[in-house]
Amino acid sequence: MAVIHIPEEEAAKTLGSLVTRAAQGDEIVINGPSSSAKLVANGPIRSRTGAEILAMYDNLPGERGFMDEDFARDVMEFRKRHPEGLDSTRWD
Repeated sequence: MAVIHIPEEEAAKTLGSLVTRAAQGDEIVINGPSSSAKLVANGPIRSRTGAEILAMYDNLPGERGFMDEDFARDVMEFRKRHPEGLDSTRWD
């Protein structure tokens, strides 16, 4: 685990890799012109199921969207054409 100090401008360009480094245990300190911020992981990152995402969505305040019939049909057609599971180890 390392402590990495990085300027705000560079952090904005490489946020994805910084989040990955924080998830691996590094502590990221982002230095801005008038303040600094610390990026640390608060626990392991895990994938959520569709049901978990929908449950979170239902608990959000404010206006809600909806899944219209065209979108639902498109998703079902995609699943029929691609029944194989996703290999998350190949994601960036």
